[in-house]
Formats: sequence, C-alpha cells, structure tokens
Amino acid sequence: MWGLLLLFFCCAAACWPTLSYAAEEEGTSGTELRLVAFGDIHGDFFRCRQLLQLANITDTKDRWIAGSSIVVQLGDIVDRGRHPHEIYDLFASLEQQAKEVGGEFIFLLGNHELMNLLGDFSYVHPDAMAAFGGERAYAEAFSPQGAYGSYLLQHPVSVVRKGVVFVHASIMPAYAARGVEYLNAMFSDHFSSERHPAAAEDTDKNREHPFMQLDSPLWARAMLAEAMEGNCFLLRESLRLLSLQEVLLGRSPVRMMVGGHSIQGNGTISVECNGSLVGADVGLSRFIDRHGGYAAYVELVPDKSNPQHRIALPQYPYGKGVLAPAPSLLSAPVQPPRRMKAVRRHPPSVGGVNRDLVAHLRARRGKDSVNAEGISALHCQLFLVLAFFCLVCVVRLRWRRSMISRRRGVCGS
Repeated sequence: MWGLLLLFFCCAAACWPTLSYAAEEEGTSGTELRLVAFGDIHGDFFRCRQLLQLANITDTKDRWIAGSSIVVQLGDIVDRGRHPHEIYDLFASLEQQAKEVGGEFIFLLGNHELMNLLGDFSYVHPDAMAAFGGERAYAEAFSPQGAYGSYLLQHPVSVVRKGVVFVHASIMPAYAARGVEYLNAMFSDHFSSERHPAAAEDTDKNREHPFMQLDSPLWARAMLAEAMEGNCFLLRESLRLLSLQEVLLGRSPVRMMVGGHSIQGNGTISVECNGSLVGADVGLSRFIDRHGGYAAYVELVPDKSNPQHRIALPQYPYGKGVLAPAPSLLSAPVQPPRRMKAVRRHPPSVGGVNRDLVAHLRARRGKDSVNAEGISALHCQLFLVLAFFCLVCVVRLRWRRSMISRRRGVCGS
C-alpha cells in the first residue's frame, strides 16, 4: 500500500507542471494581461519605435514598460525600408527585456523573411544593403548560417496565445490540420541541411520551400478576402482543426486568428466573422507607395461575459484613417548592423518550451498527436485517476482481510 501511495504522489508531482500550464492557457490564473498585435513594418524604424511608444510598450529610450504583457509582431520586418536590421536589433533587446519581467515579445516570420533566407533580395533597399557592405555581405548575413539569418530561424511562423492564433497571413484548413507546432518545424527543417540558395546557380530552388506556395501561412490572402465578402467557412474550418490540435496538447481551443500581409484600405484594421478574424496590416511603413504611413495596432481584451473569448479592439493613436506625423524618409542615417558575428542557430523556442523541436521529432516519427510538453494534461489526469483507483482497491482489500480476521477471532473465543 505504501508503494502505491508513493507512486500516486510521484505521478501528481510529475504531472503538476503540465496541468499548471494547461490552466494558464485556459486563463485561470486570475490575472488578465494585455495582449497586443501589430502588422508589417518593412524597414521603417521610426514608425516601429513610434508605434511601440504609442501603445505603451516601450519608452522613448526603447525600454520595455509593458510588464507581463504579451506583444506579437506579425512579420515582414525586412525589405522596402532602409532600417530592417535596426528593427531586428531592437526586437532582440525587447525579447530579453520582456522575458526578465515575465512578459513576452514575439515577432513572427513573414514571406519577406523567407525570401531573404532564400536569397531573393528583390525588395531590399539599397541603403540597407550598403549598411552591410554590399550584396555579397548582405547575402552572407541573411543566409541560414549568417548573423541575421540564424537569428530569424530562431523565430516561429505562428504562435497561439490565450486562445488566439497569430500568423503572418492566414492558416488555411490544409495547413491547420497539421497544427502550429508542425508548421513551425516544417519551416525550419528546410534550412537544416541546405546551402544558401544565393550561392546556387539554379535560382528556381527558391520555390522548393513549401511556404513559398501562395496558399501557405506566409502568403494566403483568400481567407480574409472571403471573410470580407461575408463567407467565413475557411476561417471556421481552420479554427476547428487548430483547436483539435491544441486540445490534444492540453491547451484551450483556438477562437480567433490575427494576421497581417494584406494591406487594409485607409489604414483601417479589419475585424471580420463576428470578431474571429483580424487583418492587422494597415501599411505602417512609409516606404510602401500610396498605402503606407498609418499607425494602428490591435488590443485583444477578454470578453466580460465570457472570459474564455477575446474581443479585438483596433487602436488608432492619431485617429482612424489618419496618416501619422513623421520626418523625412531620408532624415535618419542608417546605422551599422550589430549582429555581424554569426551565432549558433537553435530550433525555434517560444514561451520557454522548445515546441518546434518536439514537432520536428513528431514529424519524423509520424506521430501527430505527440504532446509538445512530453505528456498531455489529459493523460496525466487519467493516470492519476487510475493510480487513485488502485489505491482505493488495495485499502478496501486490506480492510476486508482485517474484518475477516476479527470475525475468526471472535468465533474462536
């Protein structure tokens, strides 16, 4: 019996971190935090800093002031503008600052990050390339083994926070069926053993990456376009499939999708399908012809009537559809890149859990239901119930033997 008691408490101790994580994902911690997202930046360092300050995420000295909030940038930091590397350098600092105080700053990979990793520099600003010392040095820095390329590959394509899935464009049903963890591993696996295509003769190899497809999470526009016409079928199906994967991992279902990529007219954030789909790309960058220069972000707040849901509240610091004030595009000098020494590349890790490495192993083993935490909350609960049942059976059996012994003693006397 004492052995079973020891087994029971050991199982409870082993399962506690997983159960606690599941409870946190469900929002039962009792503390509601800010959840903020903003879209494509495209090399506009001034607008990026301006928006972070207007949203009370950083101060004028680029110090994190958002506490334990979660802030998600939706990708496409590079290309078009003059200062992409300066934004990456700033984000690396914010990631560390946020982590130190219990917050989380996440930036996702967009189609332009992928293009640079593949050696397609069609949209790179000449000043940005010159800051690295020319095209050859730029190509080396953004190669999968380079200082900036390896840094990019430490970041995810998509994350789920508080029942909201964030992605650069949108996750179509065919991709949603595989789950977010699998998609992140799918992106990074392509670069694990390949040379940088910029050094290859056949430039068509760029198209071999699965996320260069127009329906991939980095390019897909159909879901938002359909939703704006009143058709939410694609969204509902994707949320259903993503929820199945999240529940298998012991987390809460996915109820909302937030993406960028498709510039919305007049700097207005689109909220479609009864608030379940958000198009957050308003053209922040002033380097986007005719469409850029707006300042807006989206705040995702808990629904008071149903705390499990979030409500998307677009924020327009200068007013809806109003171009934000800014200096000349050429007024700020381009600073040299800070990350010029290549760093060792690690698999993407978000929220302290190396989920993409687990997804990579899962893909190789062909087990789509392997828990990224090592064991699901549901399995923990079932195991605890089984152990408790065995304990009750042993106690009952010992009690019956004791009663029988007593009766025999009474009869013998």
